[in-house]
Amino acid sequence: MTIQGTCPQCGKRLLHVNVEQIVGIVDGVSKARCISLSCIHCHAVLGVQLDSRAKPRPRRTAAKSSA
Repeated sequence: MTIQGTCPQCGKRLLHVNVEQIVGIVDGVSKARCISLSCIHCHAVLGVQLDSRAKPRPRRTAAKSSA
């Protein structure tokens, strides 16, 4: 048996969703890689969650300028 939901915006059945990788921002600084799930019919965002499979982003140091 397949569990099928409906989109809260357009009301169509959700058999598939669009999945996008996005970056979570806290106080203007990117903090974590996330996943956004959206309806394939109307593109309404259905949910966002942390991407547990993403590798941690390396910390970048400020570029030193030589004068």
